[in-house]
Amino acid sequence: MRDLKILFEDSAILFNCKRRGLIVSDIHIGYEIELVKKGISLPPRTSAMADRLVEIGKKHRAKSLFILGDVKHKVAWASSFDFFQVTTFFNRLNKWFKHIVVTVGNHDGGIKNLLPNDVEVVNSRGICIKCKNSTFTLLHGNAWPKPESLQTSYIVAGHGHYMIELRDSVGLRMFEPVWLMGEIDRSRYAEVFMNYNQGLHIPKENIKLIVLPAFNNIVGGIPINKAVQRHSNPIMKYLKEEKTKLYLMDGTYLTTLSQIKEQE
Repeated sequence: MRDLKILFEDSAILFNCKRRGLIVSDIHIGYEIELVKKGISLPPRTSAMADRLVEIGKKHRAKSLFILGDVKHKVAWASSFDFFQVTTFFNRLNKWFKHIVVTVGNHDGGIKNLLPNDVEVVNSRGICIKCKNSTFTLLHGNAWPKPESLQTSYIVAGHGHYMIELRDSVGLRMFEPVWLMGEIDRSRYAEVFMNYNQGLHIPKENIKLIVLPAFNNIVGGIPINKAVQRHSNPIMKYLKEEKTKLYLMDGTYLTTLSQIKEQE
């Protein structure tokens, strides 16, 4: 992966394409309000998450930032609290990052009206970027990518908040967030775009898929070992499970998706 580096513990990817940039996903600003409804009180995490992103950016000299959707947690609309928190978040980011791109996620209803004018907003089908050695499609993951993704080397997404659920012999459970890195069967995936791929040069090798864990580490997730829940991202059904690997947040390799045992 010459054009990118996985920053496991940071829930981020370092992206080298024309300029150095970071890729993150699933900020979920305002999630604390959801917890209040359940009797759990947490202070707003917006400033802390922004400062953490700036710290990572400075450490790796990355001046661009790609946020792959779900900037806010409230789905269909935004409250005055959301407006204030989103404004605070991007004001802090703008102190370091010179170029910020947001791809719209399923929680981002009305997000364009909340963002500063200098933030580039891309619809849910994502953005395709050509680099020196590879091409990338970046999107949230709740919608189908653009037809141009047929020619891409990598699809990078969030959305899943994938975790692994482990249970011992006495029934105790543990949930750990995971990175998912696999391959999409390009020939099967191409069938989705049969009306668009005429005349396109479609490479023979499979498309690499990377699904990031949520940058906001308190939002929970979907157990990847519950097969029925794997397909929140529509392209997951085209994964070659025997070539799809799961990694813990410290970079420890766990298993392949084909080997994992489904939890009841």
